Amino acid sequence: MAITAPLLWLDGTMVESKTAGAPLMGHAAQRGSLVFDVGSFRTTPRGPALFRARDHVARFLRSVGIVGLEVRFDAETLVRAAARVVAESGSEEGLVRWSAFLTAREPDLVPRDLAAHVAVAAQTFQDPPRRAPIRVAVFDDARKAAPEVLPPDTKAAGAYLGPMIARKRAIAAGADDVVLLDKDGDIAEAPIANVFAVIDRTLWTPPLGRILPGITRDSVLAIARAMSIPVREDRLPLDRFTSADEAFLTATSLPIAPIASVNGRPLGAAPGPITTRLTEQLALARSGQAPDRQEWLTYAR
Repeated sequence: MAITAPLLWLDGTMVESKTAGAPLMGHAAQRGSLVFDVGSFRTTPRGPALFRARDHVARFLRSVGIVGLEVRFDAETLVRAAARVVAESGSEEGLVRWSAFLTAREPDLVPRDLAAHVAVAAQTFQDPPRRAPIRVAVFDDARKAAPEVLPPDTKAAGAYLGPMIARKRAIAAGADDVVLLDKDGDIAEAPIANVFAVIDRTLWTPPLGRILPGITRDSVLAIARAMSIPVREDRLPLDRFTSADEAFLTATSLPIAPIASVNGRPLGAAPGPITTRLTEQLALARSGQAPDRQEWLTYAR
């Protein structure tokens, strides 16, 4: 569970988080038009640092553009806002959230006023994130929205209702999470995570175009290539995934979660040797201990 820090950045001003919010009858709450992105921070030898904050902001602004919201803050302002809320939080590890939302109380699906408010908040974990290998379920009828329905770059609140229902179904079936299929029945992604499999010593993940371009996904691919681990970005058939030597999910909040079983069928290892190596190298990069990955960090102070 994540707890929001006492102060957040709202439209250029630091305010108390307990008094900030979107109106219940506003467009964001009633129509799901809130757009967001989630980054992370943790302590390093030079103090708290945000991981790939500029990439998160770039993706956030892409979502804003796709939905058609109007935001008056540029990317660098939003990066500085994130660094400020992290510094103000006094925490050594947690999440940072960028949100853009409409407060128009019009019942119309497309309100006349598309000027969005922007909030940036730091959150800390009340309970540690899950570290144990996870069990996932895959259902033939639990699908990722096709690109022609919703561009996969979009991180908007309304886009997560279907995946939420699918995850509830997986939990009821005894799993920890669900992996969604794409419109052709191949592996797509989990509700808030990208999917990787290790097959014959090759790291395999679904290609961009039908999935969210995850920042952690991109980091893992960069690290794997630097370690000379063969990488394949290609359509991943369900049968290849369920028989993989190793598999894991990647997300800002995880950042790597090894998969122990799919639909009750155990995988070869969880975590396996390649998953373990990637997890170790990603942890070094996030904590400022990888000299060749310093450009990924934005220091809060």
